[in-house]
Amino acid sequence: MTDSLIIIGASREQVRAYTVAKELGLYVIGTDMDANAPAFSFADLKLLASTRDIQETLASIQEIPSHLKVKGVMTIGNDAAKTVSAVAEYFKTPCISLKAAINASDKSLMKSCFRSAEVPTPEYKIVNSIKDLHEYCAQMSFPLVLKPSDGRGSRGVLFIDDATDLNDAYEYSIQNSVTKILLLEKFIDGDQLSVEGIFLNNKYMGVAFADRNYSRLSETKPFIIEDGGVIPSKHTGIILQDINLCIEKASRSLGISEGPVKADIVLNNGKPMIIELAARLSGNYLASHHLRWALGIDIVKAVIKYSIGNVIHEDDLLPTKKKYLAARYFFPEPGVIQSIEGVEEVESDSRVKKLEIYRKPGDVQQKIEANIHRAGIVRCLGDSLEEVTEIVETATKKIIFNVS
Repeated sequence: MTDSLIIIGASREQVRAYTVAKELGLYVIGTDMDANAPAFSFADLKLLASTRDIQETLASIQEIPSHLKVKGVMTIGNDAAKTVSAVAEYFKTPCISLKAAINASDKSLMKSCFRSAEVPTPEYKIVNSIKDLHEYCAQMSFPLVLKPSDGRGSRGVLFIDDATDLNDAYEYSIQNSVTKILLLEKFIDGDQLSVEGIFLNNKYMGVAFADRNYSRLSETKPFIIEDGGVIPSKHTGIILQDINLCIEKASRSLGISEGPVKADIVLNNGKPMIIELAARLSGNYLASHHLRWALGIDIVKAVIKYSIGNVIHEDDLLPTKKKYLAARYFFPEPGVIQSIEGVEEVESDSRVKKLEIYRKPGDVQQKIEANIHRAGIVRCLGDSLEEVTEIVETATKKIIFNVS
C-alpha cells in the first residue's frame, strides 16, 4: 500500500501543500473543478470535483486505486471545511466533525454559537429578506457590514454607512449567496489581525499574528477589500494572550478542538472580538509562505503531519527567526491593460521577496469588488516594522498598470 494525502483544492495557494506532501514521501491526490488548476501540476492523481460539493467529491474519490492508502485530507486557504471533514470521515483520518465544519462554514450558525458561549463578537442580525435589512438598519447604528452567510473571498461583502441604497446592497449581497441568508454586522473601527493557530493535544496554540491592512477602504467602498498586511503583528504581550483565549473559546463553541484554526480579530478599545473563524489554514499566502519567510515556521508541514495522524509538538511551531514581512496587493483601474511598468526594477530589489502579477497586457481588469479582482501582490522583508512598510510602499508605487 502507498501512503497518500488528499488535498481539497488546487489553486496557486495550494501549491505549497502539494510540494511539501511530496517531500514527506506521500502520494498526492488533488481535487478541483478546474482541470487546469495550478497545483495539479504537482499532483500524482487529479480528481475533478468542486471543492464545495461534498457529494461530487465523495463520488470522485471512488476513482482512487485500491493500492493507495489515504492517510489524511487537508486544504489551504479554501473554504472547504465541510468537504475536508466529509472525506476525512469517509477514510477515518484525523479531522474535526462534520457538524463542527458546518458551524465554521456558515456565518449565521457561527455567530449563534458565539452568542450562546458568550464569545465577544460584533453586534449582528441575520437577514432573511429586504424587509429585515431595512428593519435592522433602523435598529442598529451605522456603519454596518452586510455579507452573505455562506460567503468567501470578500464576495458580496459591503460597507454600509447610511440607509440610502439598502435595496441595491441587498440585491448585490444576495447574488453572492447560495443559501440566500445574509449577515448584518456592526463595523468596528479598530485594528484587525489575522491569526494562524492549531490545536495540539486538545489545547489551542496561537502560532502567528499578522496585522491586516485596509488603508484603501476609502477607495474601495462600498466593497471591503484587504490590501495585504504585516507579520509579525505590532501587538504583543497581554493583547495576544487575550486573543488566544478568545479564539480558543470561539473554536470550542463551534465544536473545534483539533486541527488548524484561522481567525479574524478586531480590537475594540484594545479588547479582542472575533469577526469570524475558519477550520483551515489561512489564504493570501499567510500560511503557505509568509510564516516561513518571516518567522521560520512551516505550519503547512505541521498540518499535513496532523492530517496523517503524526504527533505535532509545540516546539515544531515556535519561531526560529524574526523578520518583518509586508504584503501589498495591486488595485488597477478597470479597463483593458495596455502595459505594466516597473516589474524588472522591483524584482531587482533584494529586499523584495516575491512579486506576482496576475494580469498581462490585453487582459480586462474588472472593478475591484472582491479579493479575486486584485491584480497581483508584492511581498517584502525588513528588519523592523518601519523599514518593511517603507520598502513595500515604495515597491507598490513602482508597479504601474496602464489601462484604457
